[in-house]
Formats: sequence, C-alpha cells, structure tokens
Amino acid sequence: MQIPQFTELHAKQLSTFLNTQPQAMTLEQSEGYLFGVICSPSPLDVHEWLAQILPNTANDLDEEMLFLFMALYHKISEQVFETGYKLPVEFNLEFCKPWSEGFLVATKAYAEPLLNAPELDAEFKQALESALSTLSFFALDQQAVTQIAAQNNMTSDALCQYQYESMGDFALGFAELIEVVAINSGLITDDSWDE
Repeated sequence: MQIPQFTELHAKQLSTFLNTQPQAMTLEQSEGYLFGVICSPSPLDVHEWLAQILPNTANDLDEEMLFLFMALYHKISEQVFETGYKLPVEFNLEFCKPWSEGFLVATKAYAEPLLNAPELDAEFKQALESALSTLSFFALDQQAVTQIAAQNNMTSDALCQYQYESMGDFALGFAELIEVVAINSGLITDDSWDE
C-alpha cells in the first residue's frame, strides 16, 4: 500500500483519533515532535517515534492509522528537506504551544550531547541555543513569557508575534543547522551517532 498524500481530512482523522487515546500527544504536539525527530542526527524508526506519540497503544495501531501517521511524517520530512518547513501563516497559540512542547520532547535526546560537546565551537553552540530556545519558546508558561516581555520592554502579544516570526525562520534551516553542528561537534563520524 502506497503512503497517501497528507490532506486536511487526514489531519482531522488523526486529531480525532489522538484525542481518544489515553496519554497520546495531540496532532500539534505530534507535528512539533516529528519535526524535531526528522531533523535529528540519528533518525528514529517508525516504532520508536510512534511509541512516543502513542504510549501503550502504538503496537495495536490498525493499518489505516499507521499509514496516516506515515503520511504525516512524510509530509513534514518533505517540507524539511525539499520545499521548506512552513508554520501556519497566522500566529495561533493553540498551535504553537503544543508544537513547541512536542519539539522539546524530540530534541531532548540530541540537544544536550551536542551543546555539551567539548569540540563544538562557541558560534555553533550559540546558533544551536538560539534555534532551540526560539523553536521551544511557546512551551514556556505564561509567567515566563510575561517576564521576558517586561525585560525587553514589550507587550506579551508583541513578544509572541516576534517569536513566531523568528520561529518560522529557524524552522526553515533547523535540519541544516543540526547537521553542521553534529559534524562540528565531533560526535558524529561517518554514519554513527555516539551518545
């Protein structure tokens, strides 16, 4: 069976399905999570990432749902490596907060080792820290957002709008940045990824 093109209808079906599963990520969390997984220097196989999205139920997935998840993965992967990853045009906290939360779950496995790699140049470390903090910004609680806005003499709304625009820019080049950082960190040699 061929993996279908991921459509709005598929998004609705997956979202409805995820909402019925205990402890499952939402569709938006899944999107942020898969974006982080796809950009990883050591990609996960299907069963590994599915187990994160659907704890306890990933192995009982029927074929149709499995193919919808595969189609979502394929769509995000295509955007990351070919067409350019696009966030929704308008800022929407209902999308951004769970997306950032999912992204954080995915990058936790590889961000720390990269940032702590002794061979990594300061400029690469700073670029990675900026990208990670921007893409995960909306996972912060409201109090932290208000505090950051105050420190920068901005309203929370203005800060969120600014962060969202920056998020789009960072999302476009994140996979490339991870590749460059991974190679320069000395943690990646040939095709291996040493933790």
